[in-house]
Amino acid sequence: MRTTRIRTAAELGLLAAVGLVPLGHHLTSLSAMSDPVAIVSGALVPIACSALVVAATVPVARSPLSPTYTLRITGWSALGALTLAAVALLFVAYETSQGPPPEGLLVAIAGAASVGSVFGLAFGLTDARQQRTQDQLERSNAQLTVLNRVLRHNIRNAMTVVSGRVEMLRERADGGDENAAVVEENVDRLLSVSDHARHIGAVIGDDGADEGVEAVVDLVEVVDGVIERLRAEHPDAAFDAPAAEVCRVRAHPLTEVVVSEVIENAVVHNEGDARRVSVSVRRVGGGAALRVVDDGPGIPDETVETIRRGYETSMRHTDGLGLWLVQWVVDRSDADLAFESTGAGQVVRIRFERVEGTEGVPEGDALAEADGDTEGDGDTEGDDPR
Repeated sequence: MRTTRIRTAAELGLLAAVGLVPLGHHLTSLSAMSDPVAIVSGALVPIACSALVVAATVPVARSPLSPTYTLRITGWSALGALTLAAVALLFVAYETSQGPPPEGLLVAIAGAASVGSVFGLAFGLTDARQQRTQDQLERSNAQLTVLNRVLRHNIRNAMTVVSGRVEMLRERADGGDENAAVVEENVDRLLSVSDHARHIGAVIGDDGADEGVEAVVDLVEVVDGVIERLRAEHPDAAFDAPAAEVCRVRAHPLTEVVVSEVIENAVVHNEGDARRVSVSVRRVGGGAALRVVDDGPGIPDETVETIRRGYETSMRHTDGLGLWLVQWVVDRSDADLAFESTGAGQVVRIRFERVEGTEGVPEGDALAEADGDTEGDGDTEGDDPR
């Protein structure tokens, strides 16, 4: 602790020295000046600049920038002083080469150093604040990475054990099927949260949110695979597969997870007796639109508004991570996500950038008529599906 205080005092002393050294020279030179113009330009202005640098040590010492970034601020202030002093020295050297050396060489150089120290101080404060913000973000990202990994690991391990014990209790307990079913449902929900957290970590993790997406995904193949799996898991639900052969789009590698999330949501959140989900892939201008229609109650308007806003509050939030995962993967894919509630159910549309290799994919209008959606769906060629 004592070492830290000594180091902080030393760094603040260096910053004060950047202003005190030229300040002493200006005060000494002031007594020898008689010309009012020389007094103002050669003494008073440089004195004010140097005094400002010295005075800045007080707010710097009390700010969050001290002590970690004090030396950074001092370095920039000193660099500014040396830079303008060097420029003044070059100017004096040039004037000397053209004739007799001008008077007050040291005064001009010291004055330039004082002015430069103020500019360097301002730049240093800005740079230190930006560096502090960047360091805080990196530290927060590292902490979130640890939190994400530990939570996912612990949740999955604990829920796997709980799931096994529930099966044992269901076999042994009389009349315990209902309780076991409730426990099992919540276990599956927590395991789903763990999977979503793992996928979200892959989207917003160390690779960076601004990295370009290079994967090419066959949207039809992905949709067919998801529907095949969901038909086995939900035999009471009816699915209409897309009338397309091949539709290659540029998208994030986790697009399959997004497609699964959107279609599965349309099934599990529909409590009706006859659940039907219609999935279509259509060409829309230079893109391809995935369209999922269900006959369920739809996504609440508050949830859609929260996803579009991009952040949650205590009053407006979602119940899980699934739709956030969808939104963030869509963003990384440079795609568009749109929600639309109709009297008959919910429509979710994702528009991707299409690449070469598309075969047998109907145009938007033709497929809209085939789906029975002819009343202003908006997916005509060239229109944005939002």
